[in-house]
Amino acid sequence: MEAKVYAMKLNVKDQLEYEKLEDWITEGFMGNIALVGEEEKPAHIHIAIFEVTTWLDWVKIHRFHKRNKECKIIPLLEPSLLYTSPLAIELKLSSLLVKAVKKHKFMRMLKQVIRSISSGAHVLASDDESFRGPHQDPKKGSHHTSPFQEAFLRRLLSGEIKSEEELIESRSLFPIDGLPNVICFIQGFTRCPSWIEGQEWQASTIIQEHLRKRFRLEGVSFLSYRKHLLMLIRIPSNYGSLKHWKEGEASILDAIEELEMEYGIHIYIGVGSIYREPLLLHHSYREAYKARRTSPYERLSLRYYEEITKDQQIQKCTDYIAHCCTDNLSIKQVAEQINFSVPYFSRIFKQETGRNFVEYVTFVRLQRAVWLLRHTNHTIEYIAEELGFNTPNYFSGTFKKYVGLSPREYRGTKEIIFI
Repeated sequence: MEAKVYAMKLNVKDQLEYEKLEDWITEGFMGNIALVGEEEKPAHIHIAIFEVTTWLDWVKIHRFHKRNKECKIIPLLEPSLLYTSPLAIELKLSSLLVKAVKKHKFMRMLKQVIRSISSGAHVLASDDESFRGPHQDPKKGSHHTSPFQEAFLRRLLSGEIKSEEELIESRSLFPIDGLPNVICFIQGFTRCPSWIEGQEWQASTIIQEHLRKRFRLEGVSFLSYRKHLLMLIRIPSNYGSLKHWKEGEASILDAIEELEMEYGIHIYIGVGSIYREPLLLHHSYREAYKARRTSPYERLSLRYYEEITKDQQIQKCTDYIAHCCTDNLSIKQVAEQINFSVPYFSRIFKQETGRNFVEYVTFVRLQRAVWLLRHTNHTIEYIAEELGFNTPNYFSGTFKKYVGLSPREYRGTKEIIFI
C-alpha cells in the first residue's frame, strides 16, 4: 500500500532555522511529508509550523486555524515569548516548540503528530470554541476575558502596541469600536481575614463578579496584577467622563457598598480619563494609578484623575507636602514655595484640590500611616508621633474618620492579593 503523503507548511522567517527544519524533515520523513512552497495552495494542509517572534504571530495562527480547522499547528516560540504559551492551550494545540529546538525532540514530536492524523485523533477545537472563556455560554455570550484578549490588553496598556496596523490585525479579538476606553485601578483589603480564609471564595473573584454583574449590559474586562486589579470599561460615546455617566458611577458605588456590607471587602478605585483612541489607552492606566493615590476630592472610595489639579504651581506645593509631610508644616511655609500670600494660596489650594490645607496635609500623613501600619511593626504611639499628630488618641480618631476603621482595626485587616 502506498504511504500517505502529508502536506506541510513551514511559516519560519529565520532562514537558518527554516533550512535546519527542512533538512530534518527531508532526512526523516521523505515520502511521508511534502513541504508546501509559498506560492503553492494545496487543497488541504495537514501540518503547519508557525514561528512566533511577536505577539501578532499568535493572531496569524488564530486566523490560519479558523481557515484550516483540521490542520495540526505547531508554534515555534522565541524563548522571550515563552510566557505567551498559554495561548497554545487556549487554541487547543497539541504541540509546542521553543527555539533552539533539539533534533530528537523535533523528530519525536512530528512522528506523534503524524500518528494522531492517521488515527483520526481530534485535538484542535472546532468552530470558535477556543475564544470563549471557561464560563461562557456560546448562546448567551460572556464578559470573561480569554487569554488572547488578555494578552492583547496587557500589551495595549503597557504601550507596546504603537501602530494602527497592529490594532487592525487584532480585530479578530476585539472590534476596534468595542475596545475599552477608560481604566479603573482597584486596591483593597478584607476586614475579616480569618473568617474569609474558611470560605469557598476569594476576595479577588468576588470583587470581579460583583462589578461584572453591575455592568452586565455594558460589558467590562479585568486584568489582575499582584496588588491591584484593573477594570476596563467602554463608556458610551455621549459621556466625556465616568463621573458624568451617572448610571455607571452608581453601579460602581453600589458594588463598593455591597462588597463592604456583605463580605467585609473594602475597595478603593482610581479612575483615569477616557481615551477614544485605543493607542492612547495606556495613559488612562497611569492616570488611574495616580488618582488612586491622590487625596480625594469628594469620596475616598472613588477618585478621578480629572479632579487632580493641573495647576503647575499647586502641583509643586502638593509634591512638597508629600516630601515633607512628617515635618511640622505650616501653610505659610508651603505658600512661600511659590511666592503666594497665605490668603490667596489658601483660596486657590482649596479650589484646585477640593480640600483646605490642613485637611490635605492630614490625608497625606494618613496615607503614610496606612503604609506603616501594613508594612512595619511600629506601635501606634510611635506612628502617631512620627507623623506629627499631637496624641495617639487624636491620631486614632482622625484615622477612623478618614478610613472608617481605627488604626488597630486596620492593622488586623488583610491586603487583597489579586493573583
